[in-house]
Amino acid sequence: MEGVQNAYRPRNFLETTEISCAIMGLLLSTFLSFRAPGISFTISDFFLTLAILLRCIRTIPQSPIQSGTSLWMIGISMIIGGLLVGSIAHGNTQEGFVVVAQYFFSLVLLPLVILGRPHEEAVLLAKIGIYSIALNCLIGLIAYTVGYSGQDDRQFVLVSGSGRITGLVDNPNSLAGLIVLWFPVLWYLGLTREFRPVVFVSLFTLTFVALIFTSSNSSLAGAIICAVIFLLLLGKLRFILIWSVMAAFVIAIILRWGETILPATFVRRVLSPILEGDLENAGTFEDRAGLMIEAWRFLPDYMLIGMGGGQYREISPHNISVHNLYLLLANEGGLVALMGLFQVFFAAFFAAVVAKPETPHRRLARATVITITLTFAALAMNYTHVYQRAILLPWIVSIGLLSTYRRTNRQ
Repeated sequence: MEGVQNAYRPRNFLETTEISCAIMGLLLSTFLSFRAPGISFTISDFFLTLAILLRCIRTIPQSPIQSGTSLWMIGISMIIGGLLVGSIAHGNTQEGFVVVAQYFFSLVLLPLVILGRPHEEAVLLAKIGIYSIALNCLIGLIAYTVGYSGQDDRQFVLVSGSGRITGLVDNPNSLAGLIVLWFPVLWYLGLTREFRPVVFVSLFTLTFVALIFTSSNSSLAGAIICAVIFLLLLGKLRFILIWSVMAAFVIAIILRWGETILPATFVRRVLSPILEGDLENAGTFEDRAGLMIEAWRFLPDYMLIGMGGGQYREISPHNISVHNLYLLLANEGGLVALMGLFQVFFAAFFAAVVAKPETPHRRLARATVITITLTFAALAMNYTHVYQRAILLPWIVSIGLLSTYRRTNRQ
């Protein structure tokens, strides 16, 4: 690979164990059903924690986000600081410390184990992430095909009572969001031939079909945004024309035969509201809009000093957090936390824009990081807190693809 530096040194036992734990953590990252009851700690988190400990014993990358590292860390400090000050000021330290610890683990420690690796390891971790989400999609589709439904179960749902697949994520909207966030990584691996064409087409078809069966309005819109951004950043007319024709073909089929070939839940939640122009009845739009209006009304009282981490659902009459990360952080951590989030987005964007010339497939890597960053920012309008590792890993893994050197073991 032209422009890539090579480092020849066999891995020792500690390095092998550490990368193996990272691989297991990524492979199980979308399997959120395997979690401890009552806390947000999954089997994936267990392996990622081991990998973090081993990485810190071995070596800590000095610039995991490359040129954006300082901006990233300052942004995280603003988020954590805003949430912590609000929690202390309002006497809600216990819940606040839990939220702060989760963000610290996810946005400070997690990048240390995923990033700062040779390019071949970054590609390996990207492949493992794709296999994880693809396997989850396959499990959900098989469960749907055989007629299984978890009804109102909280874990190992596979298919919700309304007929939406959840896989082992336990929530159809969460599964759909993960699929969309992993799409650009999958496209990168396909266009760089890290996946053979037949493998790429198979994985993309599987995940796209699963996205349809989640019947998620927000994630379907996110997928369209994601694809448009990626194609525009590539700037290759041939790709734009090919994907435009394919999209037009799929849309024509859906409009003509959608009610017959698509799952009933998708027709009811997505297709019918679009065809009838009644988007207010698409999913839970009205309920979430009500929570956003409520959050806007709270905001003037908490702009300077937030209400504290995890306190929105305690203050809200609905006893639920607003599904809008920007409004949630602004209320719980004040404008400082909100500005910190924007800084984190900018750090990833900046790292991609100033990627070194020797970065393998620099244009594709840059397009992948920017696409996921902007897509994540768009989907965040429907998220609560985003410290769940499964949500962040596609984004962090994509940044790893900006790695500039290659390691090949001697035989």
